[in-house]
Amino acid sequence: MTTIKEIAMKTGYSTATVSRILNNDLTFSVTNATREAVQLAARQLNYLSPNVSKFSDLELAVIFSINPDEELEDVYFIRMRQIIEATALKNGLRINFYKNVFVLPKTVNGTLLIGKFNKDALDALIEKQINCVFIDSNPDPEVFTSVQPNLEFAITKALNEFKKRNFKRIGFIGGNLWNQGNNIFQFKDLRRRYFESYAKEIGVYSKEDVHIGPDFSALSGYQIGKKILQENSNSGMPRAFLIGSDSLAIGVLRAFNDSNISIPDTTAFISINDIEIAKFSSPALTTFRIDIHDMVDEALSLLHRKIINPNNTSPEIVLKSPELIYRETFPKMTHNLEP
Repeated sequence: MTTIKEIAMKTGYSTATVSRILNNDLTFSVTNATREAVQLAARQLNYLSPNVSKFSDLELAVIFSINPDEELEDVYFIRMRQIIEATALKNGLRINFYKNVFVLPKTVNGTLLIGKFNKDALDALIEKQINCVFIDSNPDPEVFTSVQPNLEFAITKALNEFKKRNFKRIGFIGGNLWNQGNNIFQFKDLRRRYFESYAKEIGVYSKEDVHIGPDFSALSGYQIGKKILQENSNSGMPRAFLIGSDSLAIGVLRAFNDSNISIPDTTAFISINDIEIAKFSSPALTTFRIDIHDMVDEALSLLHRKIINPNNTSPEIVLKSPELIYRETFPKMTHNLEP
């Protein structure tokens, strides 16, 4: 079994640093580069954390409640499923996937939930007192435990980056959130909420520059891009767009490329997720990288604590700050600011 000392030797960091990173010590201040190097070495050496190893005698469930039609946007969630499966296989965990809450067998000790769930499903989780942790979102922070990307951090950082370039008109492109069970768009996306709040605060908000499609797919992005082009001449277009997902951004890119709109010279993009295709788009997307490995590891740790401490009903919310990956749609600043 791989030890903390072996990971320390491989990375060159101290055993104390490695231990605190792998144990998700929230009080430990460390650079993203150091954290990623340690986590990568741990995966390469098949390190099994003490928390994960204690799952060996437990039966775990995973439920994905994601719109099956949003194929490209699902790349993010498909990757999450692959990481959960790989973690289970590597560590000998008994994990099964289920379609919904209502088919969970009574033998399940804990459940990971990803996506959007209707009121009936949430009520069932509470009524049956199911040990559960949500990944990527939280339907009720007063009740449920979750690990999520810190979207408020990402939105604020993106807008601040645009503001540093003296961009005075910034648009937002997002989508509606689909709910499995009643098929209605009833959830206002946090990305849009954070954008509207902070953009108003720093004086770059215009209601006309907020575009919301039916979903987060590339097709939706393409259609929104065409609509923006119809409504704006080059001189009237926002100087930058914050786009809610890479899939949307790829669709918008296609629409703008079809009309020979120069990116980032005419308008710049920052998106969210850093799916694999983001670095291969033309131009390559500047986007926030969400560490799915880290979120899954943290979710399993939270779930383990809930299972071994069933009387502790206080919900926990862990936010993971994404890293901005500079590419061609918004290059890192190396020259003077725009006038």
